[in-house]
Amino acid sequence: MMRVFLSYPHQEKSTAHQLATSLKHAGLQPILDAYDSGFGDEILQHILYSVESSDFVLLLIPSDSSMEGRWLRRELNQALRFKLKSRNVSIVPVFLGRRPLLSSFPGMVSFSIDRDWKGHADERAIEKVATYLANLPRIQFDQLSIGAFQELVVALLRKLRFTDIERNNSRDYGFDISARTRVRNPFGGFGSITWLIETKFRKDSRADINSLRQLSYYLESQPLGVNGVLITNGHLTSTAREWIDANQKSKRTSITVVDGTQLRELVLKYPDLVDQFFGYGV
Repeated sequence: MMRVFLSYPHQEKSTAHQLATSLKHAGLQPILDAYDSGFGDEILQHILYSVESSDFVLLLIPSDSSMEGRWLRRELNQALRFKLKSRNVSIVPVFLGRRPLLSSFPGMVSFSIDRDWKGHADERAIEKVATYLANLPRIQFDQLSIGAFQELVVALLRKLRFTDIERNNSRDYGFDISARTRVRNPFGGFGSITWLIETKFRKDSRADINSLRQLSYYLESQPLGVNGVLITNGHLTSTAREWIDANQKSKRTSITVVDGTQLRELVLKYPDLVDQFFGYGV
């Protein structure tokens, strides 16, 4: 049974128990763990030594709390976040009261649970979180073929509002898919960003440094503003991550990595994709 580590400040005990009940009904095993709000930046350290591999963590964060501000800071415990990801542990922040005006980390899944005038948590929002997690055991990338994995990536890009999605049929280049996103410029108009996306499926090949080098080499010949993305169902080695950091400091190319943990979280946001690629639920 999939374990869900539900970490919450003491004052949110009622909401935590509501969530736990919904998770049990969804066939999951919630594990309640109250934390002291005073822990602040130490909360991820606490989680690191409390959860096991493949656990899923819902981190309940009250709005207008000091913890919210600390969580939203980009530099929040990056090393600890990497350690958790390397152990296949997913952390999903759940903002209580309202969604913060500032966004969380790019590409990171988060939820918000509003309250009514009596302070009761929105049941529909809780059910949405439970549905998201109930689909978690169904995401088995190893069941896919290489072609199906790439189809999944294309379908996800559409959900994420990428446009002009095109397959690259030539292996002379270091990417599999090109796409665009629309962005507003400072003068009120709109422009677009081009993305070159390389997919790596672990059944066929690992997301190694050679793949990253090939993508980076091709990006060097592109205009400024063209970004690279590596999407894999696996996890990068520490050596590959060190190479990415060094490459971004020495060159103007930028490569974003979406590994298996983050990819799973993104797919879970869209139950129809889960049904399409991993079979219909019970």
